Amino acid sequence: MSLLSAGYRPLVSGFQNTNRSTRYMELIYKNEYGATYKVLNSVNPSCELQLIVDTVGLFMSRSDLNYLLGIVHRSHEPCQCADCGGDRCNKIWCTNPLIDICLKVDDAILELLADLIKGTQFMLDMEKTLEKNQLGKQA
Repeated sequence: MSLLSAGYRPLVSGFQNTNRSTRYMELIYKNEYGATYKVLNSVNPSCELQLIVDTVGLFMSRSDLNYLLGIVHRSHEPCQCADCGGDRCNKIWCTNPLIDICLKVDDAILELLADLIKGTQFMLDMEKTLEKNQLGKQA
């Protein structure tokens, strides 16, 4: 018997739990490299997003996401560390008070990561605009 036939439904991936009261995350945006989810009823309200790239899931705030985009944009600059010696680095580093993150990257991954972040920001801004103007709500 498979897990799916036994009634198991993953919270993320290609399956969605149709019972809204038991959902924990909602897909915001995805591409070939990763996805971002909105964490519903988060214990830490400032970390309302989860960015998933490769096999890593990172809980983030909107400002963390914006900070990461800046790092992605600056990743084409020369690196002065001992490993790189003034060449462009094949890693990006992102730090916050809880964790330091290092991702190995190339041009294709940088482009996909930038798209993932910008797409997420666009969807969040659109949602905020719709709520502000009370559009899309049924009376």
